[in-house]
Amino acid sequence: MISGDPLAGRDGELTRIRRTFSGGNTSGVVIVGAAGVGKTRLAREVLRLAERAGEHTSWIVGTESAKALPLGAFAALLSDVGADPWPNIRQLIKSFVAQQRQGRVLIGVDDAHLLDGLSAHVVHQLAQNRATRLVVTVRAGAEEPDAITALWKDGLLARLDLAPLSVDATRAMIEEALGAAVDARSARRFWNLTGGNPLFLHQLVKDQVDAGRMRLTARVWMWDGDVAVSQSISDMVGRQVRSLTPDIALVVDTLSQCEPLPVDVLSDLVDVADLEAAEQMRLVTVERSGGQLVARLGHPLFGELRRAAAGEMYLSKIRGRLAERLAKDPDPDMQATVRRGLLTLESDLPADPPLFLQSAQHAMTLLDLELADRFASAAADAGAPEAAEVRALNLLLLGRGAQTEEVLRDLQRDTAGDDGAAQWSTLRAANLIWMLGRVRDAAAILESLDARTPADRFARLAVEACVDAISARCETAAAKASEALNSGQLTDFHAMMASVALTMALGALGRADDLISVAESSLERAMTSFQASHMRFWYASVYARACRLTGRIDECAAMAQRLADSAHEVPSLAYANLASLLGGSALMRGDIRDAVQLLHEALAGVERHGVTTGLRPATCFALAEAHAKLGEPGPADEAIAECGVPQDFLFMQTAHSIATGWAQAANGCVGDAVHGVLEAASQACERDQPTHELWCLQVAAQWGDASRAGRARELAGRLHLPLADAVARHAESLAAGDGEQLLLACDEYRALGDRAAAADAAAQAAVAFTAGQQRKRGLYAAAVAKELSDACGGLCTPALRVPASQPLTGRQREIVEFVVAGLSNREIATRLVMSVRSVEGHIYRACQRVGASSREELAAIARRGPAPH
Repeated sequence: MISGDPLAGRDGELTRIRRTFSGGNTSGVVIVGAAGVGKTRLAREVLRLAERAGEHTSWIVGTESAKALPLGAFAALLSDVGADPWPNIRQLIKSFVAQQRQGRVLIGVDDAHLLDGLSAHVVHQLAQNRATRLVVTVRAGAEEPDAITALWKDGLLARLDLAPLSVDATRAMIEEALGAAVDARSARRFWNLTGGNPLFLHQLVKDQVDAGRMRLTARVWMWDGDVAVSQSISDMVGRQVRSLTPDIALVVDTLSQCEPLPVDVLSDLVDVADLEAAEQMRLVTVERSGGQLVARLGHPLFGELRRAAAGEMYLSKIRGRLAERLAKDPDPDMQATVRRGLLTLESDLPADPPLFLQSAQHAMTLLDLELADRFASAAADAGAPEAAEVRALNLLLLGRGAQTEEVLRDLQRDTAGDDGAAQWSTLRAANLIWMLGRVRDAAAILESLDARTPADRFARLAVEACVDAISARCETAAAKASEALNSGQLTDFHAMMASVALTMALGALGRADDLISVAESSLERAMTSFQASHMRFWYASVYARACRLTGRIDECAAMAQRLADSAHEVPSLAYANLASLLGGSALMRGDIRDAVQLLHEALAGVERHGVTTGLRPATCFALAEAHAKLGEPGPADEAIAECGVPQDFLFMQTAHSIATGWAQAANGCVGDAVHGVLEAASQACERDQPTHELWCLQVAAQWGDASRAGRARELAGRLHLPLADAVARHAESLAAGDGEQLLLACDEYRALGDRAAAADAAAQAAVAFTAGQQRKRGLYAAAVAKELSDACGGLCTPALRVPASQPLTGRQREIVEFVVAGLSNREIATRLVMSVRSVEGHIYRACQRVGASSREELAAIARRGPAPH
């Protein structure tokens, strides 16, 4: 399962070494780094590349056993190891010089710090004489012979300090080893545990895969759960921690349960002398932070190794002592309370319901809903009366719709007639809407609700607004949501419900100026309230779509980055929401390949957690569009097949039609795609969703249809949005074949942040100029389209597949699209209800127009798009 090249992530270092060799100022390079950092593998790769180039190579290794022998590292190259080593030294140097006469020579010397003095002298002489080139590895901190130190001190060889892998390089190495993408959370977790050490990393990844802790979900590797520790990783990292005295083991085990810890706290639990001994053994590091000494484990894997080996009763006792000691001081923040709550929950101490309930709320604020469920369940089991409400809300946010419905249905029945019973009903209705897609059932509950107090009435109004927004009754939704929010009597959860509905409605109606204030207050609430914290990404995704509909792409990108920075650690379910948000934002900006990566991570999270909310279809819509824009019809079709839009979610129908259209366009069915989005535009018009209609007309124009240019101008007059003006200009200039106006539309899209739409408009301008015999302007427009396409990651849209130099007829273009999609002539003929001979004729004439000599070359030219000629 684990394969690939462990050199992944070292491209920069390899390039530096190549430049060193080509510079000619030194005889080579000394690679210095810690054990396991990848020195040997990098040096081996340098030799491998030299061999491929026809050079002579030799590999010399320093070892502890050979260090006692004169010239021990070179013993295999000597025929006679006599009492006098100097003839052998001369013989070695001459032999390498002789090889130089037959071609370039590269010598690799591994673990040069273990060389005996004479072997080190030979290496130094070779470097000094510049007879050969050298790549030498040395362990950082080791005592190497003076001759080896002189290699870089005297400037004979360049020194390269090989640092641990970065987070990005760690991710690249994991993906190389597993042969598929890995989600960002898992990659960072591996990096945190291994410190970027490639040797540890490769083994730890293997351990998690072998133990089933790391699984491939929706084509993305994800790691959840505890760390699996094998004997191999224990041998690499844990030799020090296997034979500790009980007292020093207690120091390590205490920190393994809770780190970092102030030294004064740790000293109340272990003997100070044992702590000092552990520090001397480098099992523990002690640093000064904020005016106090803080202790942590010397390596993150030490804690994993000790936890795997220790007994549960022993660790439970340690956790209990830690919890009791931490309780003596006030918790400095929410994380500290959650940490103390978890220690108590997993210890031998009696249950602490108030602490568990508070920890549940804090865990919800910190986005860890699964941990919050553990706390809320423990609080309920211990008799805390408020725990039921917290747990029910947490289950809803976890996306466990069926389980939440069961809990809330029972609570609604048991509290019928009580004060506050209406809150359970509105919570249940919200769950039915968003988690189960049962909009009509939710509406029935709300209709029969007895709202006795103003708070109950406004809570019902907030959730009713959600029903209206999803049912595409935008004006009604906006009115109800605004009234509920202005009442000031909503809980944070119900306020977020109203904000979601209002944002959906305002975005569809094109009221862009009103969106900002709603978003600011909603996101501020979500940052501070346990009821609303996890909804920050959900709300942000709704707001992002409103930004897309109203042309505020840069504002959307800034908001998405703000949310990404709002939490230091984002648990897995929250990360799925965040990845979808960031992926959607990247797609809007035209960062298509980044969007694909993030959206696949989001979809893997959806699969991993069994999410049934709108997160799945929204992610699939964006994924289908992204793959289609890259000319990847298969993955685009897969995304459409997996979207699963609830039947009553009318609000999503526009996005569904557009995503389906992009997939059709990638398959060559541009006519079907245009027909579908124009039908969707008509439906949006009937529902009074002007920005939805505008979006449909925009993508139709991007696919070459300008039949509703007049309607686009009407919408521009109504909406007063820069995006609407750009779409109207795009459609009108496309209809008129006006290249200059198409370039202006390109500039307007680019100013809005939509580089993909700008690329399409520029490509269409190139065709229009060429058709009008304006060759130089056509070349310029084609260059602009190519530049924008490259910036987006290499687009392959219908507009960019039209050769600018020789415009095709409408029928020829349609057939070329099918050719690009891989359809045979007979399949094309069946699709277009024409003879195979006619298809062949159109392909022949299209080849003549673009200068292609075959069907395959025609497809290749179409994929390249309007490059300047």
